[in-house]
Amino acid sequence: MKELEGLSSQILNRTKEKGQEKLVAKETELNAKIEANRIRLVEFQKNQKELIHSRNEMEYERQKQSLRNEKRNTLLGEKQAILANIYEGAIEKMSNWDTETFQQFAGNILKRFSNKAVTFVTGEKSAEHITSAFKAANPSVTFSDDFMPGKAGFIVSVDGVDYNYFFDQVVEEIQKDFTPKLASLAFKKNE
Repeated sequence: MKELEGLSSQILNRTKEKGQEKLVAKETELNAKIEANRIRLVEFQKNQKELIHSRNEMEYERQKQSLRNEKRNTLLGEKQAILANIYEGAIEKMSNWDTETFQQFAGNILKRFSNKAVTFVTGEKSAEHITSAFKAANPSVTFSDDFMPGKAGFIVSVDGVDYNYFFDQVVEEIQKDFTPKLASLAFKKNE
């Protein structure tokens, strides 16, 4: 019986040892898996932080660019409004010329068409400047009794071609060529 107990004890000890070995092996395997998963999790968290940082950086740059665009557009709108006011002021000033200034301007235009049959039609706002003395000083010009309602300035007709000198049109024509020069004079590049 002692032998049986000894044998039984040996089998039990071997089984325990094998079980212990398997347990240690399984524990080592599981610990390795846990460590691998921990490393993957740390790497994943690092990647997520980098991704979030990258997205935040891109969003920040996008918003910054959007603000720059908005600022530029607002500034451009303000500059355009200032330029429009300048041109409107020029039209207003020309529309309020005294008779002498108006006649000097009109006379200089009429000199360009000397020795030609010219018809002169004035705007309603400038009709008062066409005096009998001005008509006498320009005998080759036919002055129309009609006028253009609501307009300041005049039209000169020569050989069937109308030359428009209504002040709003004159300023509009000047505006096309002069706006870039005026803008560069009025506004510094670094604004």
